[in-house]
Amino acid sequence: MQRTRYPERRRTVRLPLQIPVKVRCRLPEGESIDLQASTYVVSAHGALLLMDTPLIPGQSVRIFNEMTADSAECHVTSLREKRERRFVGVTFTSPNTDFWHIVFPKSGTRQAVRSPQTGALVPPGFRQDDNSQF
Repeated sequence: MQRTRYPERRRTVRLPLQIPVKVRCRLPEGESIDLQASTYVVSAHGALLLMDTPLIPGQSVRIFNEMTADSAECHVTSLREKRERRFVGVTFTSPNTDFWHIVFPKSGTRQAVRSPQTGALVPPGFRQDDNSQF
């Protein structure tokens, strides 16, 4: 069976970034607890967290960016375990594109590369000897 490759449908790119975060969640008894975690990947719409404690998909949590003291309401979208690591996907409940204090390029944006001749940033595929591309 042949697999069809679908185009990337993400709203923004995901960036690998490790930031310490605190995750506040509510226990079934109603008590709130704070859990330590760190981001593994971030996007303008949420993050993939590394955590020791499992959460439940659909669960509401508040995450605190320990670098800036900002907080945001989120809900858990996924839970995966891989090689002794627990990954928890969270999405912001309300759009919060400035939570990570990063400017995210649009999805599908190609990264510029450095010219070996000049060291300047040039578009991918640009050849120094072929100026007809511009």
